[in-house]
Amino acid sequence: MSWAETMVSLFMVFIIFGSLLPAMLSVQQSLQVKKERVSAFETLHEAAREIHSTGALRGRRSVNGIVYSWEMADSLCVDYADFRGQQERLCSE
Repeated sequence: MSWAETMVSLFMVFIIFGSLLPAMLSVQQSLQVKKERVSAFETLHEAAREIHSTGALRGRRSVNGIVYSWEMADSLCVDYADFRGQQERLCSE
């Protein structure tokens, strides 16, 4: 293999991985957000069951290192910090 062929091969590898890596990171972040929302919805469900059975008006649940805090006020809401550290709130309708 000549020097030019080696450089073209390396260039192609860099182009492929340079374009795939950002796409893979985007997909991974999207999946993480969806996992966190699923856990928040599960927390809403468990909170509703706990309110019904014990009458508690607030509680906490930890899933994969993320703390989901729920409270029943005007509506049942779950608060949590997502993987980026941003506060999120999900309320039942």
